[in-house]
Amino acid sequence: MRGLYQLRGHIEDDKTHYEKRIKPLFEKLFDIKISIRDMPSTRVVGFQIWNDELVNFKKKLGLCTGKKYQIEIPKIFLKNKNLKRCIIREIFDTDGGIYLEKKNGKLYPRIYITTICENLSEQIMEIFSEFELHSTKYSQLYDKKFKRKRSYILTIRGKEMFHKFMKEIKPKNPKHIEKYQRFVNSQNL
Repeated sequence: MRGLYQLRGHIEDDKTHYEKRIKPLFEKLFDIKISIRDMPSTRVVGFQIWNDELVNFKKKLGLCTGKKYQIEIPKIFLKNKNLKRCIIREIFDTDGGIYLEKKNGKLYPRIYITTICENLSEQIMEIFSEFELHSTKYSQLYDKKFKRKRSYILTIRGKEMFHKFMKEIKPKNPKHIEKYQRFVNSQNL
C-alpha cells in the first residue's frame, strides 16, 4: 500500500508537544526525518510525509489509515494494563484536554476526551473503569451546516479523579502538565 501519512495538532496548544515529543519519537521509531510546520490557514501544526513503510506498519497493527470515523483500539493494545495506559495517554495527549472551572472560589478540574467514533468511546470508558477512573459520557451533534459528525465526550471530574488520572496515565503533552501544575499550585493558596 502506498500512502500519505499526516499528523496534526492545534497550532498554539500542541506546538511544543509536536516539536519536543512527536517529532523525536517518529524519527527514532521509524528512522525518518520529518519537518514540523505551522499551517496558519487551518490553525494546525504538524507534518505530512509520503512513506509506504509507515502506512503499511500502521495497517499491520490494525490502526486506522484514513478518516477517523470508524476506529477502535486494536486488540493487540488491549492485552495488558501498561499498553492500555499508553493508549489512553496518547489519545488524551492528542484528542483530550483539561478544563479548570472557577467554582466556589477554587478551581474545579475536568478532564475530557472527544471522539467521533462511538466504538472508540466505549473502549476508552472500559479502560477508565479498569483504572477505577470514574467517568461519564455524553454525545453532541455539531452544526449540521458543516456536516460534522456526532461527537462523544468522555469526562472525568473532580480533584481526586484528576490527581489519580495524572498519576496513573502520566500525560506527556506540556499543555496538560502545565494545567495540572496550575491546579496543584492553586490548591496550596
